Amino acid sequence: MYRAPSKKRQLIQRGVVYALMIVSVVLVVTFLVFVMLGYRFNRDTSSIQQGGLVQFASRPSDAKVTIGRASLTNTTPSKITVNPGDYDVKMEKRNYLPWQKKVSIKAGEVLWLNYAQLVPASITTDTLSTFDSLSQVKASPNGKYYALIEKADTAKVTIVELSGDKPKQTSVTIPASLRPAGVVSYKVASWSNDSDRLLVTATVKNKAEWLLVKREAASAEDVINLSDVYDSSIKELTFDPRSSERLVLLSGQNELRLIDTAAESLSPILQTNVQSVSPYGSDALFFVRTISKNEQSIDYLSLGSTKSRELKRVEGAQPVLVAAASYFSDPYVAISSGTQLDVYRLNRLPGSQSDDAITLNTVFSHVVPSQPTYLSIRSNGRFVIAQYQKGIATYDLELSKYTLTSLNAGLKPELRWLDRYHFYVTNQNRLTVMEFDGANPHNIVELSTEFDAVQSDDGKYIYSVTKKDTGFALRRSQMILD
Repeated sequence: MYRAPSKKRQLIQRGVVYALMIVSVVLVVTFLVFVMLGYRFNRDTSSIQQGGLVQFASRPSDAKVTIGRASLTNTTPSKITVNPGDYDVKMEKRNYLPWQKKVSIKAGEVLWLNYAQLVPASITTDTLSTFDSLSQVKASPNGKYYALIEKADTAKVTIVELSGDKPKQTSVTIPASLRPAGVVSYKVASWSNDSDRLLVTATVKNKAEWLLVKREAASAEDVINLSDVYDSSIKELTFDPRSSERLVLLSGQNELRLIDTAAESLSPILQTNVQSVSPYGSDALFFVRTISKNEQSIDYLSLGSTKSRELKRVEGAQPVLVAAASYFSDPYVAISSGTQLDVYRLNRLPGSQSDDAITLNTVFSHVVPSQPTYLSIRSNGRFVIAQYQKGIATYDLELSKYTLTSLNAGLKPELRWLDRYHFYVTNQNRLTVMEFDGANPHNIVELSTEFDAVQSDDGKYIYSVTKKDTGFALRRSQMILD
């Protein structure tokens, strides 16, 4: 005869069920959390280990990925969590050369391999335009334009817009009233960050006059002789990062001043004994200043301020270079003195007029093979690049990794980049592209000049200029196959 469980027994049974449910939920959630944090069973060590997440991306996409002995089922873009350690990574796509690299995976960290550029096994190069003569080719920062000086003694700048199957050409002629007297040699010194204006030097017997030229110049008012209007003893001019209408002037007397062409104004002398200037985003200028024969100072000036501030002093008469940038909101400053390279992280960068304390924490210190000739922090502040005569030293702030890239031939005064991760060299009769650490070098096209090369925003083409038997040819090499 059936007897219903007592109320007490029912409560106990219900409590046990609820407890089992709670325990099950806790175990499942804990398991999922551990999985999300990258914990996996390591068969080699028979233990639970926290892995690292690796994110893959390539240009073009849909590349097959192999990491160690594992082949991913998904093509790029893709991701995987693997146990800590060193791995060989390969990305492959039909009709392209494989991309390969050795990487180190750390527990609980994310490694972004999002810069793989696959190079076609066979590259097609077409000629787009020809020129009877070329003295200089200067690429714009956004990679959309070339500024050409066809003849050094002719007061004309040709602008080539690199879009479409037939590049569009326009020209800017410098008005006769703004040209210096005598036999003049013209050269494009630099583009503004927004690619809207150019600085052109007009040199007569080793004395240069500086001209500000608007890319879409429609009248004489779009060209300014800065040497006539503001200062006749300009040693160096660079664009103020805030606007292409503002410029940073370093005079022949090593005095630092600012020009505002929109307001037609020249600032008072902001600092003296300045040897070189480097921008810090659009917020400040860092510069090297001579104090005495055996002492130099690293100073900075907040843009909009008239008072600079000393950051650090360097002893010795050896050349000093400085570069500054922000990486994930943290200010970093790189300083080279002779062959010594030091990278510092600042607790903050107060305005140069402030007396707030600044702490410099050393994150990297090393002796590079040769005295750097150029120093920069690029790719949104990730890479410190020290360029010397036969190579580059790269420090990756994200991975805390130092690499040396040796090159057989000398480099241009300033390393030239196609995008955030790839630079190129034009020597030994070819254009060679490689990554920031020298990995995956590829010869793209035969080349008989050292003119600038440009890669389109979508990565589909690399533009270059070479010398022919008669004249010069603007060419386009296809990097992404149709």
